[in-house]
Parts: sequence; C-alpha cells; structure tokens
Amino acid sequence: MSETRWTYYDPMGGIQALGLYHSKDSGNVVIYHNHKVLVVDFMVHKSKSYSFLINQQLVKFNVLKENGKFDYQIEREEVKQTPEKSSIPISQKLMTFLSKSFRG
Repeated sequence: MSETRWTYYDPMGGIQALGLYHSKDSGNVVIYHNHKVLVVDFMVHKSKSYSFLINQQLVKFNVLKENGKFDYQIEREEVKQTPEKSSIPISQKLMTFLSKSFRG
C-alpha cells in the first residue's frame, strides 16, 4: 500500500494536512484532510483525479499511472468568483426550491 502526505498552506495562512492511501493490489483509494476522510474509491487501477474545496481553494488530487507505476500529485486551481446575485448559499437556494416545491 502506498501512502503520500502533503502539508498544504492555504491562501488564508492555514496549515492543512492532506494525504492519500492507495492499495496497488485492490486499487482502493482513501483521501483525507486533517485526519478526516474525504473520499473512499474502489478499484482505481488507472489515472484518476479528485477535486475538493479546502478553505475556499480548489485542490485537485491526481493519481497518475505511467508505465505500470503510480505517482501522486496535488495542484491548486483558481476558483472563479460568482456574480453578486449568486451570493446566496446553495443550501439556502435548495431550501427555497424545496419549500416552493412542496407548497404546490
């Protein structure tokens, strides 16, 4: 089983612990952030990517397979700002939609 760990410094100055476990035999992948599991994926036997927001920064985990060997990377990606009228949190938009849907 391969384990890879990173220390990530977020844009707000926070220190984040990121890690990935990958069993080359079963292909099972576990990705964690500050000791909390973010994803469990099974039978990962080829290249695959996972993206997460960590303190308002988009972070992409890459599981790369080249020449039969695996390599692991993380990348920071830019998050585009949304227009002001979209500043209502998604959960609030969903609740408004659900309440309208159930009222008829």
